[in-house]
Amino acid sequence: MPPKRRLRQGWYAVNRRPGIRGFAYIEEHLMDTTTNDSGSAFPVDRPVESLIRDHNLVRTLVETYRNSDSDAVKINAAEQILMLMETHSLLEESVFYPAVREIDPTLIGHFEQEHQKTDQILVELKRMSLNDPQALPLFEQLIELHLQHVEEEENQFFPRLEQAGIDMMPIGLQMQAFEANMVHVQAQATQQGAR
Repeated sequence: MPPKRRLRQGWYAVNRRPGIRGFAYIEEHLMDTTTNDSGSAFPVDRPVESLIRDHNLVRTLVETYRNSDSDAVKINAAEQILMLMETHSLLEESVFYPAVREIDPTLIGHFEQEHQKTDQILVELKRMSLNDPQALPLFEQLIELHLQHVEEEENQFFPRLEQAGIDMMPIGLQMQAFEANMVHVQAQATQQGAR
C-alpha cells in the first residue's frame, strides 16, 4: 500500500494565493510530503530534515524568483521567501539553537549573529513595498546572506550534530509544537485581516 500523502501544514498552507502559476508549481511539487509513522508531516524524530526541507524550499523559491519573467510570480515568490525566512529564523532561534548549543557553542553563536543581520533586513523589507526600487538590492542581500548561512548549517553543523548522537525526539517535539503555534497565530492574523 503506498504511503499516505498530504500537504505539509505551514505558512504556505495559510497564505497561498490561488491563480499564480509559479506558486501553484511550488505548492504542487514541494509541499506534498509523505507522512511519517506517527501520521505527522513534521519528522519529530529527525527535526533537522524539517530545517533542510525549509532550506530547500527557500532555494526553490529563489530560483523561481530569479528565473521568472512575471512580476506577479516574482512578488509572490519574494513574499513567500520573506515569510518562510522569518518563520524559520524564529524556530531556530527559539527552539533549535538553544537545544543544540552544547554541540558547538561558538558556531551556534556565529549562526545567531547571522540571524541578527537577516532579521534586521527582514524588518527593513517589511516597512517597504517589494515594488520599491530600494527593496530589490536589500532583498538580494538577504537572499545571499541566507543561502550562505544554510550552506554553513548543512555542511558544518548538521554533520557534527549527527555525530554527537543526541536524542533528537524532544527537540523535534518542541519544534513541532512551536511551528504549529506559529501557523495558528498566522492563520488567526490572516482571518482577522480578511474581515
